[in-house]
Amino acid sequence: MNGKIIVTKCSRYIITLLYDGCHVVDIDVEDSDNKSDIGSIYVGRVMDIVKNINAAFIEYKNGVKGYFSISDNPEPIYLNNKNNGRLCQGDQILVRLSKEAIKTKDPVLSSKLELAGKYVVLTTGDTRISFSGKFNDSIKKIKIKESINSKNYRDIGFIIRTNALDADIEKILDEAEALAVQYRNIISKASYRVSGTKLYETPDSYSLYVRDVYSGLAEEVVTDEPDIYRRLINEFPDKSVRMYEDNMLPLKKLYNIDGLIEELLKKKVWLKSGAYLVIEPTEALTVIDVNTGKCIKGRSNDEVFFKVNKEAAWEIARQIRLRNLSGIIVVDFINMSDEELRISLLNELKKAISSDHIKTAVVDMTKLGLVEITRKKVKPPLHQIFECLKCKNGE
Repeated sequence: MNGKIIVTKCSRYIITLLYDGCHVVDIDVEDSDNKSDIGSIYVGRVMDIVKNINAAFIEYKNGVKGYFSISDNPEPIYLNNKNNGRLCQGDQILVRLSKEAIKTKDPVLSSKLELAGKYVVLTTGDTRISFSGKFNDSIKKIKIKESINSKNYRDIGFIIRTNALDADIEKILDEAEALAVQYRNIISKASYRVSGTKLYETPDSYSLYVRDVYSGLAEEVVTDEPDIYRRLINEFPDKSVRMYEDNMLPLKKLYNIDGLIEELLKKKVWLKSGAYLVIEPTEALTVIDVNTGKCIKGRSNDEVFFKVNKEAAWEIARQIRLRNLSGIIVVDFINMSDEELRISLLNELKKAISSDHIKTAVVDMTKLGLVEITRKKVKPPLHQIFECLKCKNGE
């Protein structure tokens, strides 16, 4: 792909785009005043044990408690002396923030730590060597497993990422070793830190996108923010990073980012054929309805409906990614009686979502013709981020 990564600021938000020369393929929005803390590692202190739900509430930073499932985390990393194997009030343990607070729900903490590199993710609580679902080179899998096992890592495991498919095995091993050293350093420092200490902070969102998500998809990174430019050239000396310096036409105007976000917050999305989508996020799920709109003009048969549904499938995959929709997504395509066309539509939708860097799956089509999709929640959806901004501004 002959693409560009665009990194700029709109108000308090850092916007990262993947632009393929024709249109935006992906977008990430990070609130610079309220950066996501997911993945960060803390020294936590157990404040309460709630036996009836087999859970604990742990203070991991000053005045902030998180929910900790005892059954899901059977092997906490204790930092205080213990004379029994049970989690007790007052214990100090290492915790990772796995989910941020959502409305009335507390943040979720885990004792299963993770340190992510470009090719490898180090894990604790699971000493296996596993592979991304998209890692399809069975011979390379065997070689990587044998090489890592020869290093005799005892209390840690590794997940080999899709990015490792095209990497030299030596590079993968070097990164695994670097992550192991980083983990040992965290454990070593933790013994001398008080509760509430942050021992590891996840990199800025735009850095992760440049390193992982857009790796190999873009020829250069362009930004008009001096601070971001300096960080990028220091972090990625092997990448082409360019400082954009036209003050008369900033990047957000050049790429019409305000207009793009405005479009992505609308419920209705028009297709080239004259059909349109209606996208309705609700508390429990997101509903997407495909409507024929202006494209039928008296024609009503499965072949015509299939063409519209096929166009809609690709736009739905694009909108899910751009809007960062997650959880359960239900799509109501135009009904078709031909079973072969229904199967073809499902295959087309699977093909359309296959490039999503976030785990997404087409589950099935129900008897009523509704298609179920699930997508892993990593960050809040776009509409939720900007709804929060409106609330803070009193709108």
